[in-house]
Amino acid sequence: MSISIRPLGLTDREELAALVEANLPALEEGVSVLERRFPAGQVPVDLVAADSRERLVLIILGSGSNPARLLQGLEAYGWCRENGALLGRLLPGARIDTAVPPRLFLLAPRFSDSLRRTARYLGPLSPVLVECRCLEVNGERGICFEPVEGNVEPAPPPDPAVPGAPEPAQEPEDPTRARVRQLVSHLERLSFREAFR
Repeated sequence: MSISIRPLGLTDREELAALVEANLPALEEGVSVLERRFPAGQVPVDLVAADSRERLVLIILGSGSNPARLLQGLEAYGWCRENGALLGRLLPGARIDTAVPPRLFLLAPRFSDSLRRTARYLGPLSPVLVECRCLEVNGERGICFEPVEGNVEPAPPPDPAVPGAPEPAQEPEDPTRARVRQLVSHLERLSFREAFR
C-alpha cells in the first residue's frame, strides 16, 4: 500500500488552531483545550488549555521570525499571572491551579536563530518553542510537532509549604526588572530590524 504525504502551507490561523487542537495529544499527553482565541489582556491567545497537573497552558501560533510574537507571549503570560482570580471566572468549570505559573508554548513552522537565542535568555520565563509542520497523509490532514527550545514535559509542582517553617528569602526584584527591560529593548530592536527586511 502506497502512502501519499505532501506538505500543507496553512496560512489561515483559525484553520491551523483547529488542526493543533485536534492533535494536542501529539504535543503533550493530558493537555485539554479550555478555550480558543482567549483575550489575555491585549493579546489573543490561540488556545488556552490545562495540562494533566491542572496547570494553565497558553498556546500562541504565528511566525517564528517575528520577535513581536515572543513579546506578545510574555505579555499574555504576565497578564495570566497577575489575574489568577479573574481567570477562574473567565474559564468557569475549568480545573486549573492559578497559584502555579502558566506554561507558554509558541508554535510556528520555523523559528529564526535570533528568536531562539532571545528565548533562551529569558531563563525560567522562556516559552517552549515548537516547530509544527502541517501535512496531508493519504488525503487526511495532520500536524507534526518538533520542540526546539524549552521543556515540553510539565514542570513538577512547587513544594508544599510546611506549616511553621520560615518563609524563603525573597530575591530582590530590581535585577529581574532590569533583565526584563533589557530583553524588551532587545526584542523591540529585533522587531524594528525585521520591519526593514
